[in-house]
Formats: sequence, structure tokens, C-alpha cells
Amino acid sequence: MKLFIQTTFIATSLAIPAAAEEFVVTMVGTNYSPSSINASIGDTIRFVNDDATDHNVFVPTASHALDLGKQEPGAEAELILRTPGGFEVECVFHAHMLLQVEVNS
Repeated sequence: MKLFIQTTFIATSLAIPAAAEEFVVTMVGTNYSPSSINASIGDTIRFVNDDATDHNVFVPTASHALDLGKQEPGAEAELILRTPGGFEVECVFHAHMLLQVEVNS
């Protein structure tokens, strides 16, 4: 009986999914920081505009396409990662602002 209980506990422990992670990306000095993220499906990216100017989080990649719209200084927006693959996040207002994201399944 003791062996059965230990085996059941191990199997149950392995079945619990890992908690989703949150990545905070700041926009300051017209740069994304960090400039790259390696995440998993279910993780969240929180974009925080710590800059004195407006930004616009935009992803042109077809399988990940989105436009979070204009973010004024102090604004925040979230993106939940639901699709595996890589994509680039751009700022519509500052062409050199790029964030590379890789989403693992």
C-alpha cells in the first residue's frame, strides 16, 4: 500500500502544469528592454511605457499579428502568448524599436 501512495503522488505531481510566467518589457529611451524574450505558451508580456513619449506596440507577423494601439507615458498593456513560434514586436512611432520574441510550446 505504501508503494502505491508514493507512485500516485509522483504521477499527480508531474501532471500539474507549470505556472505561466510574466515578462515585463519597458519602453524607455525609445528602446524595448529587454530586447529579446524566450517564453512559453500561456506566458504574458506586460509592456510598460516608462518613456516621456508615446509608443505603439505592433506585431506584423501573420500568425501573431496584433496592434495594441498608442500607449502614452505611464500606460501598460498585456499580451498573452497563445501560439508557438517567433515574431518581432515593433513600435509604429520609432522604427528602430524592436523586440524579438520566441514562444515555445
